[in-house]
Parts: sequence; C-alpha cells; structure tokens
Amino acid sequence: MAAETRRMTNPAKGFFLWLWKMGLAIPLGMGAILVLLVLMTLASPLYEAPTEVNVGSPDRFEIGEPQIFKEQDFWLVRVSETDFVAIYDRDPASGCGLVWAPNHEHMGRTGWFRDVCSNSTYDLAGSCYGPGCLIGLNLYDLEIVNGEIIVDARNGSRGLLAEDSGDPVNPPQ
Repeated sequence: MAAETRRMTNPAKGFFLWLWKMGLAIPLGMGAILVLLVLMTLASPLYEAPTEVNVGSPDRFEIGEPQIFKEQDFWLVRVSETDFVAIYDRDPASGCGLVWAPNHEHMGRTGWFRDVCSNSTYDLAGSCYGPGCLIGLNLYDLEIVNGEIIVDARNGSRGLLAEDSGDPVNPPQ
C-alpha cells in the first residue's frame, strides 16, 4: 500500500501575505492623502498665514506696564514715551511661557519677565539678566501706522546674547 502524499498548504501564509501588503498600503495611502490635503489647504484662497496684528493706539499703553496678547502669543511693552517692543511670550531656550513679575526684585530693581520653567529673568526690552538664560527674548517687528501700533507676528529678530554690563530696562522705580 503506497502512502498517499499530499502537499499541505498553510492557510495562515496567505493571510500574513495579505496583512503585509495591507500593512504597507494603508500607511502609504494615508500619508499620500494627508500630503494632498495639506497642499490643498495651503493653496486654498481661504488659508491665511498669521499676519499683522493691530493692537490699537499708543495711548492705551503705560510706560513699564506690559500687556499680554495671549491669542497672538506676545507681550507689548511701552519702554519709553516713543519706544515699544513686542516680545514673543516663550523663552527661547526652554520654550516655556513668560510671566510678568512686577514685584520680583533682581539687581536691586523690580519688574521683570520670568520664565516659568527655568526662572530666567529678562528686562522690559527682552534682554537676559538672570540666572539660566544665555540669550534675550525673541522680538516681533512693529511699527506705528496712522496712529495705531501694528505688530508683525510673522517677522522679528532673535534675542541678543546676554550682556552683564548693560543697564536693564525696568518700570519707573
């Protein structure tokens, strides 16, 4: 009696092959769809990049009293009768938010910006004067047009390296 030999097939092999194909096809397909959606959004006339922010008349701001514009992520500070700065509200090193600490005393003066994570200390103009910071805060460009302060939330400058010899800008003491 001759033994009948049959080749046994593994039904799981076909399933794993299908799973492997689908495992690559699904992420690649979803990635292509995502890229297409992003490109369509950027090309759409409805898309607007962050633009200039009109914060109002200079008369609204007191010297040495920063005001936060939370939705636009910046502080506006009137540092003198004619000078204003718009400071990005994140520390450039830690990425943490800034708080205005009007009663915080440092270097014999009160009124400083503080990084809530590292306790770095910055003056009203965004310059670094405290422990933990190596560069000043990032500033947005601004100009006064037709009696209104316009902050350009798209353009600005990086903070300057910390300097120990400069005189900090603080509120009137």
